[in-house]
Amino acid sequence: MRKQVRLLREKSLLIDGIPTEIRYKNIKNLYLRVCPPDGHIELSVPQRTSQREIEHFVSRRRAWIDERRRLFSVRAEKSEPQYVEGERIPLWGTAYPLVYRPLLRGKPYAERVENQILLHVSEDTDADVCRAAIIALYRTQLAAAIEREAPACEQMVGKHASLWRIRAMKTRWGSCNVRTAAITLNLDLARYDVRALRYVITHELTHLWVRGHDARFYARMDMYFPDWREVRRRLNEWARTEEN
Repeated sequence: MRKQVRLLREKSLLIDGIPTEIRYKNIKNLYLRVCPPDGHIELSVPQRTSQREIEHFVSRRRAWIDERRRLFSVRAEKSEPQYVEGERIPLWGTAYPLVYRPLLRGKPYAERVENQILLHVSEDTDADVCRAAIIALYRTQLAAAIEREAPACEQMVGKHASLWRIRAMKTRWGSCNVRTAAITLNLDLARYDVRALRYVITHELTHLWVRGHDARFYARMDMYFPDWREVRRRLNEWARTEEN
């Protein structure tokens, strides 16, 4: 019978300036992948692997890692949104067509109206202003969703955040300050299905019970959010698909 691979714990390191997510599993060998869009490293390693072994493993593959990171950088530049009429803008798992509306006065802004994203701007507005309006839309939408979804998650977990923050984050979907109970969520969560937001909220609240990622943490996640692994897998797939 084939042995089931289990995730035992996780931790984050900065190795030679590269953000690295390390996942300790019941496996015999080390496996490395470089992940879009930012080129961070994901490592699957045996449970008793030392940090020195991990750093040596990464160092021996540095040339290949650097090449992969370079390719992701080039790809990101090519895939930068242009904010042209009809371009699809993702919001809560749905891609809405972008429609321009003339703005005679006031600050440019974006809003979702039925099945469209309306961008209210003047004729001479450049891409940076359009981008800022879309980001502001994401921030407003995510803030409202947190206010709507967090109470049920807090009641389920039995812990409450002292403060909810929203930030652009490159390597994490969320973070939790266990000392202050302040939780920060990735702005990009507004792009994906709301179930992904519920998963990340639950994940970060669970850290108020268990600081790290160990068997106790995963046991609580299984209790609060039984299909969290599938939701996490889909969230990461959505993110990779958008960048590829």
